[in-house]
Amino acid sequence: MDPSSPSRPRAPHLSHYRWSEGAVVYQIYPRSFQDSNGDGVGDLPGITSRLDYIKALGVNTIWLSPFYPSPMADFGYDVADYCGVDPIFGTMADFDELLSETHHRDMQLIIDLVPNHTSDEHAWFKASRASREGPYSDWYVWRDAKQDENGNRVPPNNWLDVLNGESAWEWDETRQQYYLHSFHKRQPDLNWSNHKVRHAMKKVMRFWLDKGVDGFRVDAVYWMSKDPLLTDDDPNPDYQPGVSEPYHALLHNNSCGWPVVYAYLSEMADVLKEEAYLDHHRFIDRQRFMITEAYPEHNHPIVSYMMFYVGMDPRVAAPFNFEGFELPWQAQPWRRFLRRFHRALEQFSAACVSSYAFGNHDKPRLASRLSREQARAAAVMLMTLPGMSFIYNGDELGMKNGVIPPEQVQDPSTQNGGGRDPERTPMLWSAERNAGFSTAEQTWLPVNVGYETSNALSQEHDPASFLSLYRSLGTLRNESVALRHGSMRVHKLEQPEVLCYVRAKDREHLATVINFGDTAVTVELPFAVRRSVLSTLTQEQMATADEKRLKLEPFEAVICAVAPSEQNGGPAA
Repeated sequence: MDPSSPSRPRAPHLSHYRWSEGAVVYQIYPRSFQDSNGDGVGDLPGITSRLDYIKALGVNTIWLSPFYPSPMADFGYDVADYCGVDPIFGTMADFDELLSETHHRDMQLIIDLVPNHTSDEHAWFKASRASREGPYSDWYVWRDAKQDENGNRVPPNNWLDVLNGESAWEWDETRQQYYLHSFHKRQPDLNWSNHKVRHAMKKVMRFWLDKGVDGFRVDAVYWMSKDPLLTDDDPNPDYQPGVSEPYHALLHNNSCGWPVVYAYLSEMADVLKEEAYLDHHRFIDRQRFMITEAYPEHNHPIVSYMMFYVGMDPRVAAPFNFEGFELPWQAQPWRRFLRRFHRALEQFSAACVSSYAFGNHDKPRLASRLSREQARAAAVMLMTLPGMSFIYNGDELGMKNGVIPPEQVQDPSTQNGGGRDPERTPMLWSAERNAGFSTAEQTWLPVNVGYETSNALSQEHDPASFLSLYRSLGTLRNESVALRHGSMRVHKLEQPEVLCYVRAKDREHLATVINFGDTAVTVELPFAVRRSVLSTLTQEQMATADEKRLKLEPFEAVICAVAPSEQNGGPAA
């Protein structure tokens, strides 16, 4: 795009910043956070009771995973009513109190929005399956059956269900047609090519925005757009039967990710810019914001991310960055990605906000993917990168994947191996029964073993704990204009296993230096160190003032205040 083009998004001409810039976002999986009524399932009042804990982490935004009425076939991502609260989580009054108390603590609240599919118990789907001629007949993706060479009924094409790798089509006896479900068979896909569906989803957004929510995390957006001719997906040449998940037998080049998705998302983003939702009277601009979930193409992740920035207005929307899950924990891949990605953002628009996460409810825990030392270094990286930093509840405690006995498995995707239950086990609050999560005889998922000695309370006053590290990082990020709003320059050092970048704003320049290697190393820095600010270790020799040599222990990450210089400012190098 021509930089002088009038359609090129520009950063708002404001004397203050959008809340999304430099935000520390805390994801809460409600079922597993805090149970207030002893039924073994977390709920909204439980979350409200823990807001002070969240605030103490330096969090300024909470992302709430689904709490809507649902039969829980996929634990809330099968929505039966977009404008309600499931009784298992509480009432609408409980949500209103949570929202009010969150804002009272000067934090934002964004909620999960699931636009691709509903529950099969949603009123829209019930009306759609009842008749081929009714007003909701084309709100979902329906198709007639095909016949094989023996005259047997078969699905319209070869598309697969993400959760179990079986056919994404389910036969409906009432309507005598197949309906598409990209995920669970009880999660029928909405037909986003129908303007009435798009209008209804925008009404849902306005319902929650009118209540005062600050934005949305938009789920599974790639599946909102498919090949309108329902062409078969191509085989995946890299698929390994018995090793790869069944879903990955195909490339999914037609079942999701068609370009019209950016037009649909742009429509949604336009809602956030409506006059009713603009609020510039505070120092921190409460412009509503949304973050989209779409895992990128492995071969061209930066192109995939940039398509979202170009297709949506970056002043109010951004895609999740999933390199915290996809990239190996090595300096070179991260150095290459950060330099290219942030240069691309800067060349497109200063309004672009990046978003980084190393954990969520769908991926194995950070502390299970990496060693303890590496996970601590990852926390330093997460909290010093530009844009929004997302912390999944429990990662600040170094929580690992739980062990789920077969009889207690809940996740519908577990039938083909894997499963997401281990990363969704209850929060570890204390050494009390069920780790202080619940007083129930049995919690919905088992509590992790070892909670008696490793929990939030036990880490409270331990300077070497994960909790202390995350709190220190949260405080630093909130107090640092460079970390919240500064530029980033990635430096290439002689040691290939060391990553170094500098965040700079005005006269504040902070360097993050991470040793990815398992041996100690002394690095020559291209700038002078004024003082050490933070390290993942509690006892080490940091570089003294004005030194350009820094010794790093294995897997150590440090943050240093460095002397301002031209080579530290400006765009990513």
